Amino acid sequence: MGFPTLLESELLAVSKALGDTEFGFTGTEIGLLLSECGLKDIDSKNTKYKRLFNAFCEQSRKDNSTNCVYKFIQVCMEPARGLNTQSAYEKRRFEINRVLMLKGIEIRDDGNFYKITKAESLSEVERRTRELKNKLSCYGAHQRVLICCREELLVDDYFHAVQEAVKGICDRVREMSGLLTDGNELIQTAFSVKNPYIVLNSLRTTSEQNQQNGLKEIILGLIHMVRNVTAHELRIRWDINENDAIDILQQVSFVHKYMDQCIPVRHLT
Repeated sequence: MGFPTLLESELLAVSKALGDTEFGFTGTEIGLLLSECGLKDIDSKNTKYKRLFNAFCEQSRKDNSTNCVYKFIQVCMEPARGLNTQSAYEKRRFEINRVLMLKGIEIRDDGNFYKITKAESLSEVERRTRELKNKLSCYGAHQRVLICCREELLVDDYFHAVQEAVKGICDRVREMSGLLTDGNELIQTAFSVKNPYIVLNSLRTTSEQNQQNGLKEIILGLIHMVRNVTAHELRIRWDINENDAIDILQQVSFVHKYMDQCIPVRHLT
């Protein structure tokens, strides 16, 4: 992928995101990251974001390119760096993507860059985000969908948002059931009619068992259609636009509303 040149204002925004006092890296971490990427720490006594900004500008001038900044971002966003500080990791990624989406690029939680539809300005980003949120609210989107997708929706990333929303179903099933598996195995086990961990009803009649199986199949359909595809296919082969995203998120909301009625079944260990 060829990387577009970042303006100084954009370098500054990236620097402030990575050096933020709340969710950014510590001064020591910044020194180590600069060293790892071969960037000169020009003034180690300066504030964190200024150290980054000066290092970016210095190397970019030498290279006549801002590719060094993209490399630095990718190192910072390695998935392993979010294992113990996931909230801070996601906030950094969100702020960086607000800058990168103006260039038609985003960095995902796999640590790689992907091409997206370029936004022409932050006001456009905010407008699209506001419109999507308003539409979801009008359709009565479940709160768990909005919570799960808030950062993805804020950067108008439909592709990643629907994937995170479906992940949110699996997270909720694990919370309710105590199971530690994922995907097909998790849902089949949790909603089993014979030995369930989660029940929608008493399962006494054929109709009630069919309802339980129906909810299970809807969840499995979402996992197969969204999670498995988007996890392995390039974006260009699955282009999820706003209407697609709303349709899928409505289905996820439907599942959560039924899960509101579900009861966990205690299993003796």
